[in-house]
Parts: sequence; structure tokens; C-alpha cells
Amino acid sequence: MYGIYIGNNRFLIETSLGERLLAPADDLSVSLNLMLTGVHEAPLTKYLLRNVRAGQTVIDVGANIGYFTVLLGILAGPTGQVIAYEPHPHLYSILLDNLAINYLHDRTHVFQKAVYSEEKELTLHIAKRFAGNSSIHRHGSDYFRHYPDEIIELHVAAEPLSRHLETHPFIDLIKIDIEGGEYHALLGLGPILEKKAVAQVVFELNRSMLRHDWPFLLELLHHYEDRFQLSFHSLSEGGESIPVELDGLLQSGSNPAVVMKPS
Repeated sequence: MYGIYIGNNRFLIETSLGERLLAPADDLSVSLNLMLTGVHEAPLTKYLLRNVRAGQTVIDVGANIGYFTVLLGILAGPTGQVIAYEPHPHLYSILLDNLAINYLHDRTHVFQKAVYSEEKELTLHIAKRFAGNSSIHRHGSDYFRHYPDEIIELHVAAEPLSRHLETHPFIDLIKIDIEGGEYHALLGLGPILEKKAVAQVVFELNRSMLRHDWPFLLELLHHYEDRFQLSFHSLSEGGESIPVELDGLLQSGSNPAVVMKPS
């Protein structure tokens, strides 16, 4: 076990990398996995360790309690910048605490918002028992066959990542994991790609959570591939990027971490 219960419905976890993290004790997704293994999404963790350097600017979309935000803050160092988004109010509060106990507020900017293709208000469907499964899409019957959960609806503000172009002319890495919201997040990334202002984007591919946005995502990724000469990669268990054909990747319908970057 990598943590202890400290009261007030919180675990204190020391990850396998030495990060200190507070986590909600009643969460059956990210918190439970960290308690048992000390790591979350090992291939992506190793990839970030290989690719994020001091002084870089990175964005974490779907920060949850801050496992990756804290890691990125450590890797980017005091001369780097980390921008994080987490619309879930309880997770956002814990995220702020985790940045504080790891002494990273000097290099992080955190937004309690969703990332979308435009600035608007959205309905966030909050998964009460599996907090990491919260989504801008209504959960379908398939979800409840796998997860005995309760969903709470909450209105949240949303904005596109392109809003950062004026203040951050180049972004070294963007990580997106928002349980089906990836299509609209990537759509809002268009102006950044147009200006060649990002080195690489890592996003989750999950057809079941994308729901009706799945065919639109397929079309968008093919458009980006052709227009911006982008290549796509999956990750090995050791965190190495492996080039893949986009059609083959999309045919699988699921990949926890797809890397998109210039060819």
C-alpha cells in the first residue's frame, strides 16, 4: 500500500515517484489505483519523464487530483509553466492542495473549467463513486453495466485552449484526458496547430465515452493529419512512442494515450 487514511475522507499517498498526494477515500478510480500501485497510467508517466524538461510550458487538461499536474510541475521546474484544467469542484479543491503540499504553486496556473471548442457553459455529468469517469456526455447504459454509479449534473464554464496563444506563444506538451470530451478539446486546438505553436499532444481515445462525437473525431483527426502533416503514436509499456497508422489506431476504438505531433 502506498498511502494511509488521515481522516476527513482523505488518503495521503506517496507515489512510486515520491510525489505526495491527497486523494478522496471514497473514489474507486484514480485514488484506489494510486493506493494499490503507487502509479497512475504507467506508460504515460514514463513518457512524460522522458519528454518533459525544465523550462518548458505544458498543459494538463483533465487534471483530476493532480497526479500528472504535480509530475509536470516537478519536471518543468521553477523556470517552467504548467496550466491545468479541472472542472469537478471537489477534485479541483484537492488539486490545489496537492500543488501546495508539493510546493508547486509558483509555476502552476489552475482553472476550474472544462476545455471545449468554444467559450460556453456545459453540463458536467459527475460520477459520484468513480470520479475519474465524470464527463460532459451523459453516461450510456454500457457505462452502468460496468460501473454501479450515481451521476450528478453540474453546470460548469468551458473555454478553448486557443485562449492561451497570446500569453504562451509556444506550448511544449498538452495532455488531454477528459472522458469523451476529447473531440471538442481537439477542435478548439485548431488555431494552435495553425500557428505551429505546440510540439506534441497526448490524448485518450475512448469510443464508448465519446459517444455521438466519435465520427466527428475521426473526421477531425484525418483533417489534422493532412493539413498539418501530423503523425500518431501509441506508447509501449516502457513509455516509448511507437508510430502507428491513424486508420489502424481509430479502428481499435480505444487507446489510453495517443501522441500526436509533427511528422
